Amino acid sequence: MKVNYIGIVTGIVAFISLVLPWWTMSASAGFEGITMSADVSIYPHQATASAMGMSATVAMDLWFGQAALALIIIAGIAAIVGSLIIGKTGKMVLIVAGILALLSIIIFAAGLQVELSKAPPVSFFPEVGLFSSGSWGYFGASFEYSTYLSFGFWLALIAAIIAFISLSKHPTAAPTVPPTPEPETA
Repeated sequence: MKVNYIGIVTGIVAFISLVLPWWTMSASAGFEGITMSADVSIYPHQATASAMGMSATVAMDLWFGQAALALIIIAGIAAIVGSLIIGKTGKMVLIVAGILALLSIIIFAAGLQVELSKAPPVSFFPEVGLFSSGSWGYFGASFEYSTYLSFGFWLALIAAIIAFISLSKHPTAAPTVPPTPEPETA
């Protein structure tokens, strides 16, 4: 049985992306020599915040994360299954896996941007986007923040790319077994 190991790697990378944050916001504040930092991480299945050694789940409408979660799970399963199926059917399943992985990151990024733009404006806090950073001072305190798409998001993109690369290495036909020679009769 020929197996497309590159396609199996696709599935593994897709599943690993789920345990890593897909978007992160890091913030720090300083006042009279005291500095505090906080992080917010968004995964497809939850949002968490951590500060001063404590972390908690953040209540947030993660409709886009749930859609991305479903798509990347299906993409990972499809990549592994497609890697085990020889021929055109296996290639088609791998194409579907790559497309679903791409859709998962597109929906996540677009949905997150929509949710971030819904945040009510605060006069001293700038708008936050997928990639943003800034610093400002207010009443003697200094604030800095940065936001970015994080490791899980990029691994999901890599899974999509690997799925399409695996197409070129996919076996097209089952290996043939050479016929056994007939014994000679005298």
